[in-house]
Amino acid sequence: MNKKLALAALLIAFLGFNFNTFAQESTLSTEAVINQDVSPDTAKIRLYVENTGSNIEDIKQKNDKTVNDVISKIKQKLSPNESVKTIAFRVNSVYSNKEKSSLFQKYQVTNGFEVKLKDLNKVSKIIKIALDNGVTMVDRVDFSIEDGEKVCNELMTSVISMAKNRALTVAKASGNELLKVKNINPYCSLTTNYVQPRFLNSSLAKTADMASSEGSMLETINPGTISARASVNMTYYLK
Repeated sequence: MNKKLALAALLIAFLGFNFNTFAQESTLSTEAVINQDVSPDTAKIRLYVENTGSNIEDIKQKNDKTVNDVISKIKQKLSPNESVKTIAFRVNSVYSNKEKSSLFQKYQVTNGFEVKLKDLNKVSKIIKIALDNGVTMVDRVDFSIEDGEKVCNELMTSVISMAKNRALTVAKASGNELLKVKNINPYCSLTTNYVQPRFLNSSLAKTADMASSEGSMLETINPGTISARASVNMTYYLK
């Protein structure tokens, strides 16, 4: 056999060996899931001030004054790690439709701002201050975990350890040995809790009955817990 034929035969044998090894490759896949309830550490309250009228400058000034006054009172109750920020400003023209024609009725000015709290016991107090000082709507209250990445990292460490232990158990029971990880698919999610109290402040809110019931409504706002879920699918090479 000449050198070229010998080299070709050696190459074919080498490739054949690799293909056979790949075809006979053994792997083991395991997965694990952790569902955990976590207490929220942050609350965000969305508040709105809305006024209507025929003179846009007058109602804008009225809205601005109300917002500035109520924010000033709210800030007096906040800690350094709590804050207030503007989230909306809208000016709309309101029309009435009569006999296929639109007639201008009034202007509507809306200012929205969000209060971020770290002390969740303040939620009801801040809402009461807002309603007592001109806020016309409490849109929603969101409860969340500010550092969600930290929570996910802790859960991922646990769920990966769980999946690995399962793989070790299965491999040992089947007379195999784990080698390195072939692939890994991690996942983590946190579900934000929110409530929509939808307290609408109007002339009715000034009546004695409404004033007495307002306190009990606010007391029903509870942070609850955040649903955290971590999962992983891992595949190992087997020896």
